[in-house]
Amino acid sequence: GGYSPCGDNEAAIEVAKALGAKVRIEDGSTLIIEGIGLSANIPEKINVGESGLLTRLLIPLAAALGNGNQIEIDGCGTLPTRPLKGATEIMAGFGTVLRPLTPAPEVHVPLTVQGPLLSGKASVSGKGGSQLISGLLMALPLLPGDSTLHIHDPKSIPYMFITADVLRRFGIKIGSEMEGGEDFLETQDWSLCTGITFKIKGGQKYSPAAFDIEGDWSAAANFLVAGALFGDVKLTGLDTTSLQADISIMDILMEAGASLSQIEDEMEDHRGLITAQKAPLRAFDTDLNNCPDLFPIVSILAAFCHGRSNIQGFKRLASKESDRGTAILNMLTQMGVEASDSGDTLSITGESVESRLLNGHLLKGGEYTSSHDHRMAMALTVASWCADSPIHIDDTTCVAKSFPAFLDTYRCLEC
Repeated sequence: GGYSPCGDNEAAIEVAKALGAKVRIEDGSTLIIEGIGLSANIPEKINVGESGLLTRLLIPLAAALGNGNQIEIDGCGTLPTRPLKGATEIMAGFGTVLRPLTPAPEVHVPLTVQGPLLSGKASVSGKGGSQLISGLLMALPLLPGDSTLHIHDPKSIPYMFITADVLRRFGIKIGSEMEGGEDFLETQDWSLCTGITFKIKGGQKYSPAAFDIEGDWSAAANFLVAGALFGDVKLTGLDTTSLQADISIMDILMEAGASLSQIEDEMEDHRGLITAQKAPLRAFDTDLNNCPDLFPIVSILAAFCHGRSNIQGFKRLASKESDRGTAILNMLTQMGVEASDSGDTLSITGESVESRLLNGHLLKGGEYTSSHDHRMAMALTVASWCADSPIHIDDTTCVAKSFPAFLDTYRCLEC
């Protein structure tokens, strides 16, 4: 329950159908999938739309289920221009070869996957993110032998554990151990974790499951920031105990001095009404290595926080839907906001909404590009509330990738 259509979701459904599953939607928001288990007949070519996540999940599964056949994975939109950093090395650790169909410094779609996927022990880098690792966690339990997957320099850690939690609901058991120095042992702060070991029994089978899809903290972050900057926003349907990485927006807003409150729903544990209200905001320091999707909207937040904010994780942004790091810097510079990057840190010198209004330092309006990136389009929409003239975004249709109703929902704030 709780399904809502968007570009990436629809692409995933089409892949499920291509693998032989039957998919239907009932009552508008309940997705019913009749799977066919290990008898899935992988076609020679699969299209993943514009979804980088779906690409990385599918690569290990195609290798595991492809019976050694060569499987081609293709995509559209910006996806063929986005390198799959580290994918070749990670998959080689389990006996799988990736080959791009067009020459490039790094592998990208369209590509071929040449399996089979082999069980065993491998240590891989997590610097490229969690998505391919999530794909391995899905595929390795299907193999006859046991596997041990060690991740060094892990990033986007919450997403790995979301994957393990979802797999648990489908009857798949995966053990895990996290490692780090004394600071990590004392605080259990995931940003201090230096390694994760997953222990995966082979010969497991997926069982049917039913559960509700959580509200999306990635989308909610835009509305919470809008409320903290410009007014009063109330949101429902969010789980405050969620493993979603972007729930970190609550901690970031509180560190910046935002006015947040929560009233739990007596009928639903950990869910209820979350309110973000306008308040004087101060500069903050944060690490977005585990939640890089927050970068665009947190950058807008920093532009309205008095002082210099420092945001770590900037290097993670190069291979998103756009070169998101460059896009963010260009956006802030065009707006008249002082911003610079040094190593892995983006520094932004901000000024409060009240100060900008009093001193005539509103953001500069005009023609802006979203770089065909849904998260950039959403951040620009929020920023337009405090600009000296309208902000015209060249492409807002890209929000359909994750949240087709975003613009209509956002306009409700203006009512």
